[in-house]
Amino acid sequence: MHKVDQYNKLADIYDYLMAGIDYEEWADYMEAITDRFNSPTGNIADLACGTGNTVLPLAARGYKVYGIDIAPGMLKKAAEKAHQKGIRAYFLEQDMRRLELPEEVDLVTCYHDGLNYIIDPDDLRLVFQNVFDSLRPGGLFIFDLNAVEKLSGSGGDTTFIDDTDMSLIWETSYNRETDIWEICLTGFIRRGELYEKFVEVHKEKAYKHPDITRFLEETGFLLMDVYHGFSFEPPRPDTRRAFYVVRKPFAKGND
Repeated sequence: MHKVDQYNKLADIYDYLMAGIDYEEWADYMEAITDRFNSPTGNIADLACGTGNTVLPLAARGYKVYGIDIAPGMLKKAAEKAHQKGIRAYFLEQDMRRLELPEEVDLVTCYHDGLNYIIDPDDLRLVFQNVFDSLRPGGLFIFDLNAVEKLSGSGGDTTFIDDTDMSLIWETSYNRETDIWEICLTGFIRRGELYEKFVEVHKEKAYKHPDITRFLEETGFLLMDVYHGFSFEPPRPDTRRAFYVVRKPFAKGND
């Protein structure tokens, strides 16, 4: 995981970067998955929730949602948006490696590469165990992962965004020995007549499917299925985002 201060400036521009994403579609997809596996959902914990974009559509639909993130700047934006929209959601500043929810939940989600940011496999195992312990028997854990094919093709690239109020430069590199994708973001944000410069370095780990399934099985999860993003089709060679659906086993006698 990264130092929390590495997310402070990203919080200021995160919604700008994600403006083209239809988060209602994400909520629809979640409901389609829970319906598919006959998993009634009342309360949800959304890990690595950022500025709350995946939390608010669910909370607006009547779910009790806990938004969990390590970055206070992100959570501040999320709480402000919830207040402005008149939506009740619960935001908790926590490292998912030390997850402690106020209550057991029916569903845990983690989207937008949140688990790719866990670059130590032992830490990922710990996250899986924490999620398992946070779920009610029979509860689902839905998460996405960036595909290895996408990450391994992302070395040595430079991307620019030049807008009126900001300029952003992404420089990426990929270490094939460690399967670590590093993204260096340099930004210039307009503050009145001046521009404030910041630099953040983010790292993502490319996990192979056999390793993920082994970690899940070791934790006690049942792997229900893996999908090509926003479908119920299996992942393809060109899949950039794979969704995993796993279940905490029901208590004996409640299968």
